[in-house]
Amino acid sequence: MNKKKMSIWQKGFYVISFIILIWAFIYLGTKNYNVIKHDISDAEAFTKDFGISSNNVFKYKTAKEVLEALNSKTAIIFMAFPENKWSSYYADLLNDIAIEEGVKEIYFYNFYNDRKNNNHYYENIVDRLSNYISILDDETKNIYAPTLVIVKNGEITFFDNETSIMSGEYTTKEYWNNERKNKKKIDLRSAIKEYQRIYL
Repeated sequence: MNKKKMSIWQKGFYVISFIILIWAFIYLGTKNYNVIKHDISDAEAFTKDFGISSNNVFKYKTAKEVLEALNSKTAIIFMAFPENKWSSYYADLLNDIAIEEGVKEIYFYNFYNDRKNNNHYYENIVDRLSNYISILDDETKNIYAPTLVIVKNGEITFFDNETSIMSGEYTTKEYWNNERKNKKKIDLRSAIKEYQRIYL
């Protein structure tokens, strides 16, 4: 009698343990480890990270949120990370144009750790942008900073990674002379106006 009760208890224990293990496997396999946690506003956090004005429109997003936007939403997405010297300049330029044109929000995705850890969502973002991103000599595909993407209902309408693979031959100040700066402003303004036209 006791032996039978013990056997039923053991079976129940094993079944529950198995269910918990399956749940943990699924949860850990899909968890987004790039969740943004800070006690200040996104604008303040972005200023702290990139040194631009706190009057900015950048909103921190996870890889999962960026992938969802690329697949089905309408958004302006800036991909970069603070350690990249080209990102701050581009962010400042982009923010100025965005504010002038009345843009309320630009998604910001810091992909550095996701790229380093081969995050599942990051890999899917790379696949989604495979027709636009640079391919290295060894055929490796990755996102490089800074990269700007504009999407309308999941359709890419603008892609720019002009300075994402710059070598050490230029400093940011040398590269962004008045001619290049003015051309970039024209390009960004045109892309944002088109975004607003299709978005509003």
